[in-house]
Amino acid sequence: MAIGNVSLLTGLVIAWASVTSILILLLIYRGTVSMHQEDQLFLSASARGFEAESTAATAKIAKVRPYLWGSVVLSAVLGLAALGLWLTQAAKNF
Repeated sequence: MAIGNVSLLTGLVIAWASVTSILILLLIYRGTVSMHQEDQLFLSASARGFEAESTAATAKIAKVRPYLWGSVVLSAVLGLAALGLWLTQAAKNF
């Protein structure tokens, strides 16, 4: 039985690490895209390209947001599950 629990804990930790890696990559992507986004634009008629770039960046950030929140929740759930299993195993061995 201990071997099954250890493999379950290992699987949870690997799953948590994978989801957390995806979360970090999404945060880096969002940060990179948000560099091209402006809060306020004061444009002349000749600088309309900046407005289009900012609008495109806002659309990309909005598209990534659900995946970002999903990975945050999944990472938290997997992390808490791994911690709970580890504490349960530690309490049994204590």
